[in-house]
Amino acid sequence: MPPVSFDQDGFASHDGIVPCFCHDTHTLEYIGKAEMWVSKDCGLPAGAVLDAPKVRPAKNKAIIRNKADQCWALIEDYRKMIAYQTSDGAARVLDTLGPIPEGFTLLPYFEGAVWNGKKWITEAQPIPLVLDSPPVIADDQLLALNEKVERLESLLAQVLSETPA
Repeated sequence: MPPVSFDQDGFASHDGIVPCFCHDTHTLEYIGKAEMWVSKDCGLPAGAVLDAPKVRPAKNKAIIRNKADQCWALIEDYRKMIAYQTSDGAARVLDTLGPIPEGFTLLPYFEGAVWNGKKWITEAQPIPLVLDSPPVIADDQLLALNEKVERLESLLAQVLSETPA
């Protein structure tokens, strides 16, 4: 049987199995490749497209479907990471795709600190007229720490699930 082709309106030329690339219909995040049955004169199911992602996953990035441009793209992804509100240091676990929300930072808050626009400082430190840029190492260390915390949480959950009640 010849491969299924689609007309300009997206309808199949005949019945058959088609390799598709799937995304979540709400978040548009790439899910993976699947083979879909398509019937003659029908289109692909919601969340399925024919073109494979040409972008590759990267650290703190997720692959999403850009519906406007009909292509795959990378978006920032800090889900499951702890962010600190710069107004009061309150911690929040990020749970949505996209950049770190305005008014939050990944740099950990410490008691008595004040956010100066770039980093946490103590009240005793004067706020410089020209703000220093935060050290790049601090971000990498924070990301490594977040990864270790996630691994420990996973191991703890595994141990707890294996422990008889």
